[in-house]
Amino acid sequence: MKVTCEHCGLPFSVARATPGRAVYCCSGCALAARVPVDASGQFPVNATLVTALGLGFGLFNQLLFWLLALLVAQRSEDAENAARLAWGSSGIGAAVWAALVLCQARVGARRGADWVLAAASGAGLVWACSAAAPGFAFAANALFALWSLRGLRRRKR
Repeated sequence: MKVTCEHCGLPFSVARATPGRAVYCCSGCALAARVPVDASGQFPVNATLVTALGLGFGLFNQLLFWLLALLVAQRSEDAENAARLAWGSSGIGAAVWAALVLCQARVGARRGADWVLAAASGAGLVWACSAAAPGFAFAANALFALWSLRGLRRRKR
C-alpha cells in the first residue's frame, strides 16, 4: 500500500496502515512531528523530546566510557579497570540499542530497511561485545541512531 509521510510528504510503501493514524516514513519524522516548533523557534519540553535527549545522552556516555577505557589502558598498567570501562561502554550501548528499537517500534517505523538496519546493528553490537571491541559497538549504535533520526533534516511539508 502506498502512503505519504505525515511530516515530510515522502511517498513510501507499507504492508498495512491503520486508518486515522498518522504514518511516518522514519522515526526522525515521527520525532519532528511530535515536538512542535512555533514561528519564533520555541518548542515545549515534552516526553518525546526528553526521550530523544536521553538517548543522545546514553550514546554520548557510551562514547565517553570507550574513550576512558582507551585512556586508562594507555596511561597505566591497570588493564582490569580498562576492561571494566569497556564493558560499561558495551552495556550502555546495549541499553541504547534496545531503547532505539523500542522507540522505532512505538512510533511506527514500518519500512523493512529500518528493521534490517536494527538487526544489523544489533548483530554488530553482539559481535563487538564478544570481541571486546567497544569502539565498533559505538560505531554500530551511532549508525543506527543517525539512520533513525534521518527525518529530522527534512522540512515539514
